[in-house]
Amino acid sequence: MDIMFLISNSTVLVLSGLFLTTTAVVYVYLRFFYVDIPKIDGIPEIPSGEILAGHLYKLGNDHATTAEAWASKYGWPVFQLRMGQRRAIMLNSFEAARDWMVKNQAATLDRPWFHTFHGVISATSAATIGTSPWDERTKKQRRVVGSFTTGPSIQKLRKVLHMETCAVISSLYYDSQKGRTDIMPHIYQERLALNLMMMFCYGTRFSSVEDPLLLQILKDGSTIASFRSTSSNAQDFIPHLRYLGENKRTATAKEVRGRRDQWLAKMLDNVRGNLNLRTGPKKSVAEMLLVDSSKDDLTELDIKTILGGLMSGGFETIYSTAIITIGMLSTLQGQPMQQEAYEDIMKVYDTPADAFNLCLTEEKSPYVMGLVKEALRFFPPLKLLPARQTYTEFVYQGATIPKGVLVYMNTQAINRDKNTYGPDADQFRPGRWVEKDHGIPPPYHFAFGAGGRMCTAVNFSNRVLYALFLRLIISFNMTENKLSPPNTDYINYKRDSTESNAIASKFKVNFTPRDTAVLEQCLEQAQDELTDLLPGVVAEPLIR
Repeated sequence: MDIMFLISNSTVLVLSGLFLTTTAVVYVYLRFFYVDIPKIDGIPEIPSGEILAGHLYKLGNDHATTAEAWASKYGWPVFQLRMGQRRAIMLNSFEAARDWMVKNQAATLDRPWFHTFHGVISATSAATIGTSPWDERTKKQRRVVGSFTTGPSIQKLRKVLHMETCAVISSLYYDSQKGRTDIMPHIYQERLALNLMMMFCYGTRFSSVEDPLLLQILKDGSTIASFRSTSSNAQDFIPHLRYLGENKRTATAKEVRGRRDQWLAKMLDNVRGNLNLRTGPKKSVAEMLLVDSSKDDLTELDIKTILGGLMSGGFETIYSTAIITIGMLSTLQGQPMQQEAYEDIMKVYDTPADAFNLCLTEEKSPYVMGLVKEALRFFPPLKLLPARQTYTEFVYQGATIPKGVLVYMNTQAINRDKNTYGPDADQFRPGRWVEKDHGIPPPYHFAFGAGGRMCTAVNFSNRVLYALFLRLIISFNMTENKLSPPNTDYINYKRDSTESNAIASKFKVNFTPRDTAVLEQCLEQAQDELTDLLPGVVAEPLIR
């Protein structure tokens, strides 16, 4: 009996020892070896990280706002944190972003590989150019896309931009019963952005805001964008979450991937099938890519990557900023802005009709140009830009930054840096850009990123927003609906704080025509022009 007791006691001691040893080993591993890169000397770290998740869950549901609050609390424009297994740097000031992304752009042009977006969403197709790690293939793809988004190339899109902005004006006019009914502007801006990219990439468009495929693509696009969000994909940073039970995010990714692959393949097949029937110059990017693929040494994967990148990046950027800017202009605060913009437009054009027509080929109104910059500064499409990854080691203010560390640009904080934009950085004020001594250096804001991986469609996006805002202001006086006004708070206007794309909550606007006769004349003239300019394109009538 005593012998059995001693044996049993020894077993307990051995097991206890093994347990303690195992626990110690696990602790040491998680504390010192689990994270991909050790703590970087010379860069302050946010305190109180969890042993496994680091600061990932402490960022809450709105990572940009939490990071901005930390930067303010500790007085750190640049800090490091742990995103589960990954070491990350967060940039929260304009000068820090310029130092990292412009002055050290060769060292910060890489992108990380993430399990969900790259390993699941992009498993059956290609990741977008903007999200692909930096290599020879990505360089080649960006070079090709750059040739499609030059100034002369954008001018070739004038007809498409003409049609789509006219379609927005016409739809707002007639769907609101010529200004008698308040309506939500969201779907019209979403269709505008998607149609621009559809016409640009594939030479096709949606003629109705109620088209089921249009609504499906917009829904799928939003879901796919969520897989680039830092707040919705913990499995990207904590590897074991990928394998514990049924991962709903992975299941959703596979489901939306299947639908995305189907409609992308269908549109490309339609272009390929009609290629031999077309005469004259090729009009869509897909046509040009298919014809010139051998010249540019493009593979089928390259073509899918380029088209997928243009489709996702292009329409997301345009519509989210356009929607909330319309909301801002409709408020009491926005009424003087509309009036100042209208007066500035009429200083450089003889008639509203001239302004309506010529805004596609020139940007002559300083105030509307300022409105575009301010919209992108104050309401950037992405509050936290997708992660960069350091491509080479470099030194920042005495700290050695290793290769392979994540770098996030917190555009919500950067674009409202009072050291750059002044004490009124928290105010939406387009006039700041009209002042000759505003003192804001390039890139003026970080809505498109900066440096070697800056958005390739920046010029096109600026042109679209300029033409859209000018035509809206020339056509309508926009006022808010008192029962459903827009929330224009720079943080709280988002419909969902966890979404990567900053899409505004629902609101309604009254679009009162400034001059019904002039507006209908502009639309009638545009309809006659577009019949000849874009033969074979299915378009709704601009005059109803």
